[in-house]
Amino acid sequence: MSDLDILLIFPPISVNERYNINVGKVGGHLPPLGLAYIAACLEQNGYIVEILDAPALEMEIDDILEEITKKDPKVIGLTSLTPTFHRAAIAADKIKNKFPEKIIILGGHHATIMQEKILQQNKSIDIVVYGEGEITTVELMDLIKNNKINKENLSKVDGIVFRDNEEIIKTKPRKPIEDLDSLPFPARHLLPMEKYIPLPNQYKRKPLVHMIMIRGCPYQCSFCSNNQVFGRKIRYPSPEKAVSEIKHVIEKYGAKEISFWDDMITVNKEWLNKFCDLIIENKLDIVWSCYARVDSVTPEILKKMKQAGCWNIFYGIEAGDQQLLDNINKGITLEQSRNAVRWAKEVGIEVRGSFMLCLPGETPELARKTIKFAIELDPDYAQFSLTTPYPGTKLYEEARKYGRLDENFGRYDIWEPVFLPFGYKNEEEAKKIQKEAFRRFYIRPKYILGRIKKINSFSDIKRYIDGFRFLTGFLKKKVSE
Repeated sequence: MSDLDILLIFPPISVNERYNINVGKVGGHLPPLGLAYIAACLEQNGYIVEILDAPALEMEIDDILEEITKKDPKVIGLTSLTPTFHRAAIAADKIKNKFPEKIIILGGHHATIMQEKILQQNKSIDIVVYGEGEITTVELMDLIKNNKINKENLSKVDGIVFRDNEEIIKTKPRKPIEDLDSLPFPARHLLPMEKYIPLPNQYKRKPLVHMIMIRGCPYQCSFCSNNQVFGRKIRYPSPEKAVSEIKHVIEKYGAKEISFWDDMITVNKEWLNKFCDLIIENKLDIVWSCYARVDSVTPEILKKMKQAGCWNIFYGIEAGDQQLLDNINKGITLEQSRNAVRWAKEVGIEVRGSFMLCLPGETPELARKTIKFAIELDPDYAQFSLTTPYPGTKLYEEARKYGRLDENFGRYDIWEPVFLPFGYKNEEEAKKIQKEAFRRFYIRPKYILGRIKKINSFSDIKRYIDGFRFLTGFLKKKVSE
């Protein structure tokens, strides 16, 4: 009998499938930090855990079945986002078919949104964990370890949905974790850290380590479901805890750069100032990138961030027309986007801009206003994604008021026109607009010359070559695909 208590699995999906194009070997795998946090909490409570990140390890389902045969874990934990759920469901079916005695638990973003529906439609999944999963998974493993899996005991575990014969039972939501300092660092030692090579426009120095510090979001953008998972209240670790994790990844993994995934890193200026001061005081040899809202930055905080090593900010600009922004409850203005981009450039921070096409109320002519606005702002990089109304969002509930919606979640990768506003004739027109956006933004003498001027090393040259390869994947993509 194996000593392995639980095997946590991120189901197979390739980078090419995730972006719906052939991008070659330019990087792009992201570590499943949610699994790594759960694994760390399980280890802290004495459980033996392993993580199988199938995409990073280029594993298919047969490889996973072989690993389960060899490792013989007592429990299988799967995670999924909406576009990868079909992969998780297939994996669950094949695992349950071969190992019917294994308990299969599903968590992740999609599990939090769909909850009961998943168990109704997927008989191979035994328990769904919704919301933050660290404490919930430990409590479930305690019941499994002590052979106490029954309706009465499961009903006492907050944040789960389970099946008792034909009855689907949902317990009350678990309260969000208030004291983030109480959580251990993610169990990165269980991940193939050398496999997480970022996309070309998302790093400056390697090795790069990804990190999440802040949970929760008070905003109500109609296309985003993050506050469904983490709640509306923003929760922070202490700045000291955040900096101690940076020190940890520098010492253990030789990290030279941190990629912060937090949506809200710039909202609390007092917290961010202290965090930056600690990086500066500790003389940490690190650079970092982050995400930020354009209405949450000032010249002063951007200057402090630059001093602390920030070299790149990803802004959610989304549209070049105010009515389109209002249609998605973005809560920002075009002038705020102009200011945020200009201020970042003035202090020497590069900007990546997120722009959404096929927004509610959009026509190809309005989409071209967004393209024109992107060119006006001239960020260092621009992402032109296709609006995807994810389950659990207001946009998903209202999508059919504004257009046609395809509910094949396997296409929900932000690169496929699953939502088509009434102002578009067909999917081909949407795909043409997306290609036009990439071509008009990137194939400009001013942009190309600006990139050349920023080359400072052979590493920069390699990044730009890989970036060009990634871009050509979008430009070569056939509209009829």
